[in-house]
Amino acid sequence: MRGSLIYLIQLVTFVFIAVWLSQYPGWISIEWLDWKLETSCALFLLAISVIIALATFSWRVVYALIKIPSSLWHYRKVYRDKAGYHALIQGLAAVAVGDGGEAKRFSREAGSLLKDPYLTRLLSAQAAVLGGDLSVAGRYFATMRDNEDTAFFGLLGLMRLASARGDYPYVLELAKKANNLRPTSVKVATTMVFALARDGQWEEAQSALQDFVKRGLISKSSGKRHRAALLIERSRLADNQDLSLTFAAKARESQPDFVPAIIAEAWLLGAMGRKDKAYTLINKEWKQTPHPDLVTLMRILWKDDLAGSMLLCKIQAMVESLPEHAESLLAVAETALDNDFWGEARAQLSSLAPDDIGPRACMLWARLEEGEHGNLIKSRNWMQRASYALSDPAWTCISCGSVMPLWTIACNNCGAFETITWIRPPVIVFPPVLSSFPRNGMDSVRSFRWSTIQHIKPTKKLAW
Repeated sequence: MRGSLIYLIQLVTFVFIAVWLSQYPGWISIEWLDWKLETSCALFLLAISVIIALATFSWRVVYALIKIPSSLWHYRKVYRDKAGYHALIQGLAAVAVGDGGEAKRFSREAGSLLKDPYLTRLLSAQAAVLGGDLSVAGRYFATMRDNEDTAFFGLLGLMRLASARGDYPYVLELAKKANNLRPTSVKVATTMVFALARDGQWEEAQSALQDFVKRGLISKSSGKRHRAALLIERSRLADNQDLSLTFAAKARESQPDFVPAIIAEAWLLGAMGRKDKAYTLINKEWKQTPHPDLVTLMRILWKDDLAGSMLLCKIQAMVESLPEHAESLLAVAETALDNDFWGEARAQLSSLAPDDIGPRACMLWARLEEGEHGNLIKSRNWMQRASYALSDPAWTCISCGSVMPLWTIACNNCGAFETITWIRPPVIVFPPVLSSFPRNGMDSVRSFRWSTIQHIKPTKKLAW
């Protein structure tokens, strides 16, 4: 509509000028040297218009011929940039899915097309990490660190490499620099707390954690759990039992439903002769979070003080608040098996729901069939079922999926900080007892859980 209106205005203007010239034709006379030109005003204007149009067209043709080389170069650059960005995107996608070979190929392609190291350096570094070329990745990240625009990401990359090789003092140094560049980074905040802890600066780690929680970089719920984890580790490394117990109690207060904190405090109380207090803690926690580690600790603390039947009664009293829970049934069944109460063990195992029969339950059934009736065929059938049953919950690293026998503040496999959680592992876990089950007789088949603390004696520096 707007274009039509403009065209109409131009047409009316042209017609008006044409009519006006026809009414007032006029004459123009030009004398120059021996030349003399006389013509009407309308014809003169028409000639001037034609000359101007021809000059304009000629200039455009000449200008286009002059611009051909630069235009070709421009279109070539646009094509290369488009292809380079496509390769860059494909390379980043390859990094995301862990395809190191494709990431390297697209990195080289993007680097040759874009000619801009700032754009391709991060992709090249990530591709080198996937390919295992950590020294090459380190050089890329170091170059990024030295550039003002990419310094933060270069520091993050160097932190990752230093953490992988266990150089935690260097991780801490890099984390402090990254925190100065970007004080709002959650990743840097968590890494700083972890690096301080791994460097043995426990008080500094707690102070940094408190500061990050106040600033909102770490949520309050995560902050409480991290604080409890730090306090448990400080309890483990304390110089005396009293200080160790103080840290363990603070860990429990920080995260009341955190089983490792309950285990730490109850273990110390029992080692110091305050078993009634330990039992109260364990019993209270069982009502909220039934956990096999609590039962194992009960057996360790009272195995020398109570006869088998009395220990069984104590376990039964502890689990009576949740008698139908799978952990309660397994706890009583295992304690009954340890003391040859076959009927009680069978009654508890028979009460398990089909979905609750995992490797632990299968191994208890195997012990029961061999111990009560000497039926090795049924026992081995249960052992075979344990090998393909759905995994029981275990202390699992949510970062790499590794399974730990005990909770630890850092994953023993990938080194991630505070990622060990009680969940069902992503893969089937074979109980260690499968490889050591006796071929004849019961001998000493026991629960595989918490085997590492069976022979601990209380000392000034306790460990569990």
